[in-house]
Amino acid sequence: MSVADQRSVTTSQATPRLPAVPPPPAQHVAPPPAPHRRTGRDGNRALAIGFAVVCLAGPFVEPMPTGDIHIPLWQIPIELATFASIVAATIALWRASRHAPRLVLAAGALLAVMTMVCPLAGHTPVGWWTWVQAGLSLAVMATGAALYRRGPATPSA
Repeated sequence: MSVADQRSVTTSQATPRLPAVPPPPAQHVAPPPAPHRRTGRDGNRALAIGFAVVCLAGPFVEPMPTGDIHIPLWQIPIELATFASIVAATIALWRASRHAPRLVLAAGALLAVMTMVCPLAGHTPVGWWTWVQAGLSLAVMATGAALYRRGPATPSA
């Protein structure tokens, strides 16, 4: 045996090698899932009624056209789509449907289109009522965006 062999024997005998113990796994506790937004039945109905009132307030502030009322054929599908979207969004809000935010956004966009269509069709000139209608349309779209950001609604029984 050489000196090198002697050293390796004594160091291996002096400090026994212990198996490496891995550290305990980190305890990752997942946060609880976010609860669904619960709006009471009265809250859903109040939101639906308020939405319908705001949507229907636009035509009431606009003055009646003077002379013969000519509705161009290209305007009829826009008006029908706007009315249908308002009805669908009101029902979806009343029932707390998960589709309500998208329908409210669509109704607001169509209301904005209708605000631009009336002066283009020659019913009325641009006036203060045009800006009120534009503000109402933006308020409806902002409400839809806020509902969309809040997440899905679940009706309470």
